[in-house]
Amino acid sequence: MRYQYQSKVRAADFWALSMYRTYHSLVGVCNIVFGIAMILLTVRFWNRVGDVMQAVLFLACLLIPVIQPLGVYLKAKAQVSVIPQGTELLFAEDGIHVTLGSEQQHIRWDKVRGVRKEAGIVIVYTDVNHGYMLTNRVLGEDKEAFYRDVESQIKKHAPASNKKG
Repeated sequence: MRYQYQSKVRAADFWALSMYRTYHSLVGVCNIVFGIAMILLTVRFWNRVGDVMQAVLFLACLLIPVIQPLGVYLKAKAQVSVIPQGTELLFAEDGIHVTLGSEQQHIRWDKVRGVRKEAGIVIVYTDVNHGYMLTNRVLGEDKEAFYRDVESQIKKHAPASNKKG
């Protein structure tokens, strides 16, 4: 096993991941219910309320489909601005070799906590909250083989207390 990539994460990647996670959770269901309820309330009461209330209803209708995704994108843009770009990742039999400029780090497979595919991204978790994101555009045709190989390495090197069997 040997894969080498340069991590290139864009704001749109963080945005897609965040929206995917939101709409695959209870929060997403609540957003959809709220959005539909606001549209129905607006249609029902539009002609009965004054200009100020119409403006409030209109803005409420825009909250879920427009304002929330825009806010998520602005947050994603801020996230991208603080992560180092140009990180070289080498996935090999002995672990992950990370190079950023002149700095190098080696992460053994027994320290890797998991791998997950979601929203066109493969995330290799180095701890519960942090990991390396590799997009479909970076992985290309290797995506499925890469995912299987990383998953296999994690299982193979899992500490004995975590192994099931």
